[in-house]
Amino acid sequence: MRKIIFTIFAFVALVLFMSSLKAEDAQEQLQAAIAGLRKEIRSDVTVENPGTITGTVKCRRVRHSGDAVVYIEKVGDNKYDAPTEHGIVDQQNLLFIPHVLAVQKGTTVDFPNNDQVRHNVFSPPDCCNQFNLGTYDVGASKPYTFTESCEVPLLCNVHAEMAAFILVLDNPYFKVTTKDGSYTINNVPAGTYKLKTWHEKLRTEEQDVTVEGGKTVEADFLLKKRK
Repeated sequence: MRKIIFTIFAFVALVLFMSSLKAEDAQEQLQAAIAGLRKEIRSDVTVENPGTITGTVKCRRVRHSGDAVVYIEKVGDNKYDAPTEHGIVDQQNLLFIPHVLAVQKGTTVDFPNNDQVRHNVFSPPDCCNQFNLGTYDVGASKPYTFTESCEVPLLCNVHAEMAAFILVLDNPYFKVTTKDGSYTINNVPAGTYKLKTWHEKLRTEEQDVTVEGGKTVEADFLLKKRK
């Protein structure tokens, strides 16, 4: 009897150990996927003697200051060629990766399903880029081209807990903040611009900035909860 009990305990311990290894492997794969995917897709623009905008966005009453977007509202006539590079929003462990993707208008985004289950990616009916990719299998990928500038919530018809955002912008001058809130927008033509922020939960803030050729200007923001 003792031998049987010991065998059962040993089996349970082995199962728990194997489960912990699988969980660790899954977490490592998830972190690798997050690190490997770009959070911004923009076209390349040649600017003579450009300047730089840098700073920090502090986000109040949320987990961290990452995944805010800082962008210039208008540069010139806001007419730029669409990027040839595709964006990627992956699906793993019932998560969209990355959680926030900022793209220039006209960008095509691929939605691969690298999860263990089927998914159905869509945006709400009131979104300016409304789409529904339908339910598709593990290992499949579907594209969508975002032709209008706006905030695009991403949802899954199969898994209600899944959510992410694509922010579609009119020009290539934007940046997604890191977890500490830092950002840098490079290659900016000299001029005075309206710099704005976006966050899925916090109020939009804006300020005017003047960029001089070959110089760096700092612009910091403090984002608070929406009223």
